[in-house]
Order: sequence, then C-alpha cells, then structure tokens
Amino acid sequence: MKKSIIKSAKTKEKAIELALEEIGKMRDEVEVEIIEEESTGFLGLIGSKDAVVRVSYEEDIKEALSNLEREIEDTKFTANEDDQEEEPIEKEEAIAVSEVTEHEEEMESEARVEEKAEPVNYGRAKQKADIDKFYEAKDLLEKILLAMHFEDVTVIGNLEDNIIKLEAKVSEKDTGIAIGKAGSTLDAIELIIRKAIDSRRNNVRINIDINSYKKRRDEKIIDLAADTARKVQRSKKSWNLRYMNSYERRLAHEEISKYPNVSSHSEGNDPKRYVVVDYVE
Repeated sequence: MKKSIIKSAKTKEKAIELALEEIGKMRDEVEVEIIEEESTGFLGLIGSKDAVVRVSYEEDIKEALSNLEREIEDTKFTANEDDQEEEPIEKEEAIAVSEVTEHEEEMESEARVEEKAEPVNYGRAKQKADIDKFYEAKDLLEKILLAMHFEDVTVIGNLEDNIIKLEAKVSEKDTGIAIGKAGSTLDAIELIIRKAIDSRRNNVRINIDINSYKKRRDEKIIDLAADTARKVQRSKKSWNLRYMNSYERRLAHEEISKYPNVSSHSEGNDPKRYVVVDYVE
C-alpha cells in the first residue's frame, strides 16, 4: 500500500532527511518528488522560500494494520480519560445543597418510600449492548478496508446469540491482498476489531470473512474430514490429516464424530498439530 509524506525545509536535502526520519526509511527505499525548489531570494533576505518535497514509500500491510491498531488503542485511551473528567461543583451550589430544610428532607424520605424501583432487565440491556457492538464492528471493518484502498467495499452481517458475523466483499483482484498468505491479513483485521470493541470484556465473539474465504476453507476441511472418516471405515486403519489450527481441528473433529466406528484426536505441537482418525470396533 503506497503512502506519501510532504515536508518543507531550508533545503530539499534537509526536507528529505526530515521525511526519512519520520517514516523510518532509508533513501533507497523511497521515491522523492521535488514540489518546490528552495530560493534564497534577493540578497538572501527578501523573498526566500523553503524547499518542499513529497516522499512516497510502500507501507507493509501488516505494518499499516499495526499502526491502525495503535491509533485505535490511543483513541480509546483518550476517550476513557475524557469520560473520567467531571465538572467541578461551584462553591455556591454546594452551600445551597447543604441548606435543605428538615421538612424537605422528611418529604423526600416519604417520597422515596412510596416510589417503587423498576426491576432492571439485564437480558435486554445485554442485547442492546451487543447490537451496539455489532454496528461498531461493522463500521470499523468498512473503514479499515477503505483505508487499505480496496475497491467496491461492502459489509453485511448479523448477530447470532453473542457472535458478531461480518461478511465483507471487495473487488476480486484485491482478494489475495485482503486475505493474505493462509489468511494472515484477514486474521490481523479480525484481531484489530476484536480489540477495538473489547470483545472479551463484553463477552461477544467476532467472526469476519472476506469474499467467502473462510466459508470455502471450512467446506474443504469438512469434505477432507468426511473422506478420511470413510477411508478409515473401509480400511480399518488410522489416517492423519494435515497440520491445522485449533479452529480447523475443531471442524474436523465435529465432522468425524458423525461417522460410526471412527474416532479422532489431536497430536503434535502448534503450528504442527494435526488430527488423527482411528478405527473403533
């Protein structure tokens, strides 16, 4: 993803140096465009101008997502600080509050006794909070994909129990970049959104897919598990599946459990952990 920064200084060399220092790049890693040359003006005093340069560079997708995650965390930290600020009570208001008459206190006490506190519907409150988190996650996913300069971005989804499911669509030519090798970029985006909405504290789960990548992957894993289970039934010999992450292994175990005379368990250590399918008399 290409980004650029504009800097000005007394000389173009100094402006380039300031830009490289800010983005942490070497001179041979960037493209430099001189927008305006420096000018000393008349006798070096009148009409002098600073040099202006544009420095362009390729930003790594993971680095961009990492920067975005830091911005999200900083924004949340600032918002929390703002929430903690309270308006000071004016001295005159404090005195007025303390001058409530004994009669008024008795009337207020009687009124409180007569009032009936309405029961709090915690289930409804939790549902509303989950809905708010759903829309927060959906908007953030759209902003991330647009910030990555993808075309034809649309995001749809739903809230099932406490699981926020979002399905994003981008241009087919951007599918590989949006997903990354073995889904690494997709996993990074999901992690950012999970942290941004504080899913663990709010007891909600996030499941994000882009151009149905996860759906196709899940279908392949289920088909592989089913084929292997049938092979074990016929041959009565154990078979090993390929290396899988915890989510993929769970899908395989669930599918294999549907077949009689077959059982499964996991062996090995991450990232080389795999499912073993055994025959059971």
